[in-house]
Amino acid sequence: MPNKTTDVILNKRNVFNSITEIPSDDWNKVQNGRNIYLSLPYLSALEQGMGEEMRFFFSISYNAQNEPVLITVFVRVKFVDKRKRFGDSVFKLRFPFKKKLENILSINALACGNVFSAGENGMLWTKELDPQVAFEEAERVHHILMTEHNTNKNVSLRVFKDFWPQTVSAGNILIEKGFFDFKIDVNMVLMIRKDWGNMEDYLMSMKTKFRTRANAVYRKSDTIEVKSLSAENILDQSEHITRLFKNVLEKSDFHIGTMNPETFAACKDKLGDDFIFKAYLFGEVMVGFSTAFKNTSSFDANYVGLDYAYNEQYDIYQRMLYDYVEEALKSKVNELQFGRTSELIKSAVGAEPRDMTIYIKHKRKLSNLILKNVIQSVAPSPFELRRPFKANFQQ
Repeated sequence: MPNKTTDVILNKRNVFNSITEIPSDDWNKVQNGRNIYLSLPYLSALEQGMGEEMRFFFSISYNAQNEPVLITVFVRVKFVDKRKRFGDSVFKLRFPFKKKLENILSINALACGNVFSAGENGMLWTKELDPQVAFEEAERVHHILMTEHNTNKNVSLRVFKDFWPQTVSAGNILIEKGFFDFKIDVNMVLMIRKDWGNMEDYLMSMKTKFRTRANAVYRKSDTIEVKSLSAENILDQSEHITRLFKNVLEKSDFHIGTMNPETFAACKDKLGDDFIFKAYLFGEVMVGFSTAFKNTSSFDANYVGLDYAYNEQYDIYQRMLYDYVEEALKSKVNELQFGRTSELIKSAVGAEPRDMTIYIKHKRKLSNLILKNVIQSVAPSPFELRRPFKANFQQ
């Protein structure tokens, strides 16, 4: 395997407007099974299901030997702040700035990354390419899309999302190009111990209080049937899925596109067992659903839908979290990524917070300055961290 070096000369880059235009051999030489969210089957499912609401762009960059060394995915989305996170900071400003900020916080963005998952899912490079050079090249592609594609003339916000702490030192090259970095809510991650062969092993590593709580959740949700759905089943249940998902979305701080049943079905069709859709049934009525992806070394919890009345009575969401743990154990992965939100309840099953960094830039200098001041005044949501494992347990 070649050593990574800053001396790699990038010869060219090709931009594609559809997944069907991508030369699959070149793409797969870089992707090489390393990230399901950058796999062609997943991207095809996403474009198939969300293509009418969002616009996707893809690129491959090549070295001097015409070998692919970097792939990127960009999506044009409308970002809407529902005034729950940034509202206080916005309305503390004097009146002349309010209208400008209202426009900024409901805005068309071009993001390098996946708006439907947390993690480094927008770009991938080979080991020969220095990470900082990879970011510089991705920013160059981003600039090309902003300036040379008429479809992006109404895009004002440039975004790179979401990066783990170990990648930030390379990603900070974007700050030199006018971006600013900020952290929003953490990603809750449970490291999977090698001696957890099953759920009993996992539960026995917990303190009595938390193990008792887990057993109570299983008893309380015992009347709920959990069923895995096929692509056809998902489409058949579209109305119920939409209703349950809407319940959850109404409680969210932001709106960045809405995953729909057609996209879930497309993921199941193209990814097979690597995409899991579970329905939670009370009798014949669907009262919840959960989705997840089996990634290369992680099991990634994704979207859920809930009937909150049933959830209060049967602890359905808490049951989902334990079911995620069980699936992660079966998958023999290194970690379970629960994603953002509900930090307290996720920490109660053993997940710990990991910072995620986003880079953002408004194309207008004044707006960028105002946006920077607003966002940097907003800290990640505070939460209490539970410690469910015994004192001699080390993740």
